[in-house]
Amino acid sequence: MKKSSLDILTSDLDAWNGDRQPSLFLALVTGFVFWMGLIGLVLWIGIGSVRAEVGPGGQAGDPMVMKIYPDGTKLVLRWSEVGKTIDNGEKFGGAPRIVAYDPAKDGIVPIGEPSSKAGTASSTNAPAMGSGSVVTPDQPAKMDYTNADPSKFDENLGPLEGFVFRTGVGPSFQQSVSGRRGDGIYQNFTFKPGIRFDLEPSYNVTDWFRVGAETGFIFNRIQRASFENFNLYPGDSILGNTGFYQVPVLANVRFQFPTEGPWRGYVGGGFGATWSVLQASLLGDSYTSYSWNLAYQIGTGFTYTIAQGFDLDVGLKMLSILNPSFQDSGQTKNVYNYTAQVGLAWRF
Repeated sequence: MKKSSLDILTSDLDAWNGDRQPSLFLALVTGFVFWMGLIGLVLWIGIGSVRAEVGPGGQAGDPMVMKIYPDGTKLVLRWSEVGKTIDNGEKFGGAPRIVAYDPAKDGIVPIGEPSSKAGTASSTNAPAMGSGSVVTPDQPAKMDYTNADPSKFDENLGPLEGFVFRTGVGPSFQQSVSGRRGDGIYQNFTFKPGIRFDLEPSYNVTDWFRVGAETGFIFNRIQRASFENFNLYPGDSILGNTGFYQVPVLANVRFQFPTEGPWRGYVGGGFGATWSVLQASLLGDSYTSYSWNLAYQIGTGFTYTIAQGFDLDVGLKMLSILNPSFQDSGQTKNVYNYTAQVGLAWRF
């Protein structure tokens, strides 16, 4: 026997009856996102100020560093001078390595003086250093590379390995959610475009591989709710304010394509869980259906290095919830969300 529209609506009210405090949930999520963003901003400002005051080797101000070329030529210069021009070392056999300069160990041999005088000069009184001094020994000297690893730092791109903090925001497109309730009634929800905001602390294991954790907040308003052949639209006398909230918590990996320039492409994915909340106001009462569900994510995009250790990140993401089971709302098919994001990443 086919149910009337009133019977369907009544059963739907009973099915949706759950947690009646969506405002508390929204407040908690909003507070979490705000404080995580604030912490990230403070970390960025703090670490940036420390880097401005302390150079390589822990020396304050604008310390001296040494470029070592493949043919043994050495160039001593100020840290602030590094990166002002691209140095491929055409005259000295290739691109140089950059290490911390220690006058007590290395000394400086003025151009034109024989190396035999260098030992005495460097051990007694090192000459005054200008913006740069070149050392061309008879044979390449053995250097201590423990204070600086050139493979982890690029004078144009910044740190290639280490901690990364990324934020991203962009439009969210939610695919319809459909399934059959416990009472046998088929239901379907379609959504309007929404928004997604992400926070992602991670670590560059190498210049091409990154691991990390990601959380965020996704929101889409319901465009239409259908129960069998009975349709409800937000704003009418029956269906009021509506929304679909998602908070993903994922473990991520990313594979990057190393290049010598500022552009880098990447692909990645993650697996974890999503806190999903389907909320609506029906006949003046607020009803909420919620649950934790398994989820996975894949994505691709590119980064552009704006400054040393600071990247613009543009990408596409697809988040899928695996057969979500909402509270009192039955089993549904896989749910998909698509997002185009613009983000910023700080490499430390």
